Amino acid sequence: MSAVQEFLDRVVRPTVDDWLRNPLDERLAKQAANELNNLAERVFRHWPAGAPDVYGAVTIGEYRRKLVEHAASDFQLVWDIADAHKHVELHRPSRQVSRDDQTTPGCLGFGEGGFGEGAFDGPELVVRLDDGSRRALSGVPSNVLAMWERIVPG
Repeated sequence: MSAVQEFLDRVVRPTVDDWLRNPLDERLAKQAANELNNLAERVFRHWPAGAPDVYGAVTIGEYRRKLVEHAASDFQLVWDIADAHKHVELHRPSRQVSRDDQTTPGCLGFGEGGFGEGAFDGPELVVRLDDGSRRALSGVPSNVLAMWERIVPG
């Protein structure tokens, strides 16, 4: 088993599972975002730039942007939430979220979020994007975890 696969199995999956069992726990959500984001660094360092799943990227920032573009657009939210949690405020131009306090418990109104997103009967964790729109976080970790399961060989 590769070190990347071991990190996915021993750290990322259990952390995401903990959050999915406690979907209103902001601490667990941000920890799951951190680990899903940290896996990008491990994959990038493990495989050479010529590997198909690295998309020819030569820097970790470029690799993250390629993941958003080619593998899972929800990785952008994971990346932004993790970085905002770490740095409190972000200034990189490609972000959708600028501050840590944009991820909070709340409820989406009718028509908010993506199609099929959000709880129908109560509060959940919601991220307010810089453009003013809001997204439910409930589906994001599963989407990004599925991306990593496609990329990291089992």
